[in-house]
Amino acid sequence: MKQEYDVYDMWFSDHAGRRVRELWEKAEKMGGTRFFYESELMPSWKRDIRKYERACEEIKKTGIGVCSIRDGDYPQILKEIYDPPFLLYYKGELPKKNVRICGIVGSRKATAYGRKMAYDFGKILGENGVWVVSGMALGADSCAHKGCLDAGGMTAAVLGSGVDVCTPSSNKKLFEEIIGSGGCVLSEFLPGTPGYASNYPRRNRIISGMSENIIVTEADEKSGTSVTANMALEQGREVFALPGNITSIMSKGTKRLIKEGAVPLISVDDILLEMGISVSKIKTKGPSLSEEEQKVLNIIEEAGEVSMDGLSLLYGKSSPELYGILTVLEIKGVILKNNGKIIVAK
Repeated sequence: MKQEYDVYDMWFSDHAGRRVRELWEKAEKMGGTRFFYESELMPSWKRDIRKYERACEEIKKTGIGVCSIRDGDYPQILKEIYDPPFLLYYKGELPKKNVRICGIVGSRKATAYGRKMAYDFGKILGENGVWVVSGMALGADSCAHKGCLDAGGMTAAVLGSGVDVCTPSSNKKLFEEIIGSGGCVLSEFLPGTPGYASNYPRRNRIISGMSENIIVTEADEKSGTSVTANMALEQGREVFALPGNITSIMSKGTKRLIKEGAVPLISVDDILLEMGISVSKIKTKGPSLSEEEQKVLNIIEEAGEVSMDGLSLLYGKSSPELYGILTVLEIKGVILKNNGKIIVAK
């Protein structure tokens, strides 16, 4: 059931921080957020209500949606984390109850391999009715959203700004496509809030908090992507990390995550099986392959089975150069590794 919200709810949501459960409990005992505000438990400098009155008027004019943690349409899985946002502001449509949701995060400076993997995972999840949640940042996030949209799926972008501020501005078209497709952009920040750097750790906990599982495509060791993955682990989510080139700086974060308990993502089947989605449903047609991937697959088919050294000799590329191609083919489910040999999956 939809609950009414007011300026005191907006004020409370802005200031509760990580103490949201403790302070909400106090507010409920007092009779609501207005009584909590009037109790003066917050310092005076935090008790200016005027900007929330202005924001409330702006929301009514623009038709921005507001969802309270008390509402039935608030994402249930997000409600269960330690510090859920009290209010969510959104444009578009929030995910309905019982839909499957998976987060995909990766580097803003993603390699070509990282961008392709984010796109491919977004696409296969979208094809199977799974909502993809990401942060609409440049790089992997944008690719994940695009892959899902191209598959006709639904996706949610969690912003580090207000939902009326497209961040980054260059993603305006993607922003509109997400809303127009039946998905949503959402945020806990008041409309009009710029994308301050300090907002992104708070944004990241919502991405992981909304998701049953998180896929990490690439990450530097100290990146925001790694922070999101660590939050997901703290929240009890299953984290899948994509093994990458051992010499790439963008694989350092995923390698560390795997050492710390993340599941190596060798095949898209892994994530779908974890979510209880039948693998047979995703193999109704063969995956699309690049020209280079098809050449490598042809060599493996002709050989019947081949070692990495043998494939390197036949194709004329070093093993490290082939590693990325083989990882993509394995993720697409067209090859398998068996006792040190590479074979075509039947």
